[in-house]
Amino acid sequence: MDLLVTLDQNYLGPLRVLLGSLFLNDPGEEFHIYMIEEGLTGAQVEELSQLCRAHHSQLHPLEVPDGLFTDAPVVRYYSRAMYYRLLAAELLPRELDRVLYLDPDILVIRPVRPLYETQLGDSLLAAASHSGLTDYVNKIRLSNYEAESYYNSGVLLMNLPQMRKEMRPADIFAYAREYEERLILPDQDILNGLYGTRILGVDDSVWNYDAR
Repeated sequence: MDLLVTLDQNYLGPLRVLLGSLFLNDPGEEFHIYMIEEGLTGAQVEELSQLCRAHHSQLHPLEVPDGLFTDAPVVRYYSRAMYYRLLAAELLPRELDRVLYLDPDILVIRPVRPLYETQLGDSLLAAASHSGLTDYVNKIRLSNYEAESYYNSGVLLMNLPQMRKEMRPADIFAYAREYEERLILPDQDILNGLYGTRILGVDDSVWNYDAR
């Protein structure tokens, strides 16, 4: 299975826990874990690589081309890293057709293969929503009235060929500029505002449970 994680120094500890819980709940699986990071040392990357190799998996650090973010606006205290998962299809190897993105602060408590093998059809992604009153508020805030829900971006099954066709950097950067004052969680808001109608919903009580 191909997985994607993104992080900086602050999430190195949580990422170790995520990987440990992933390997514990998926014994016998082989993972290719693609990583986009900011600020990790070579020794820290090697430590993560050793952890993966000890569980029959491989870590693949990805290079971020500077030119991809030349026109990227930064919203308040967020860095360009907020675009990494939105533009994952541009950064991952072209031969990959799907990848499961996991936030580094997630705890895996069940095998992930059933989610990984979800049939996406022509949807861009599969994600869970924490439904409630905020769905209606967010549709107004982000001007996306046709979306069925407001989706959480912490767990994303990505349809990479479809994303490469439809998720263009220029559109994402333009939306970030236009809605800058309305964005609360910028990458999640942009995902929902631009592509909310192209997301396949999955059960949040199974695949993205919020302990709160």
